[in-house]
Amino acid sequence: MDSIVVGFSRPKAWFEPFSWLIRIAEGNPIKWCPYSHAYIRYYNSYADRWEIFQASGMKVNLIGSTMFDAAENIYAEFEVPITAATKQLVVQGAVDKVGSPYGVGQIFGFGWVMFMRLFGKSVKNPFYSASSFVCSELTADILNEINGTTLDSSTMSPKDVCEYMLAKGYKTTTQG
Repeated sequence: MDSIVVGFSRPKAWFEPFSWLIRIAEGNPIKWCPYSHAYIRYYNSYADRWEIFQASGMKVNLIGSTMFDAAENIYAEFEVPITAATKQLVVQGAVDKVGSPYGVGQIFGFGWVMFMRLFGKSVKNPFYSASSFVCSELTADILNEINGTTLDSSTMSPKDVCEYMLAKGYKTTTQG
């Protein structure tokens, strides 16, 4: 059995207003959410390295674990057992999305989704796009592929994905 890792982090840099907004929206003004980013970590046996698949910096990208760990504070990582064949499909799908644009419009749509949650309403992201992505959407899409679930990735925030991982009982490999 193989595995991938679903992780949650925040930047190490102090001045990160975009992260601040996500953390405030996901938490509250007194106790911010401890993370603002979701990602997939997997081992590339050919390169003998851990790689991170994420949406950040205006693009969907892959980054080596060493560089990622130097820039991010890891909050939690969850190991997801998968077969080698499924891992290959997940990695191939990730590579096919590398270079896609970051979903800037979708971020504004998340504002609407989260605002409506304050009133107990569940709404779709009005700015969803199938050709651009945000971090939690990529992560939820991969979980759908692995588990055969139908998570609405267009409305899932990093906190939603983390709560899903906890609810499903995935093994936590890191918690900070």
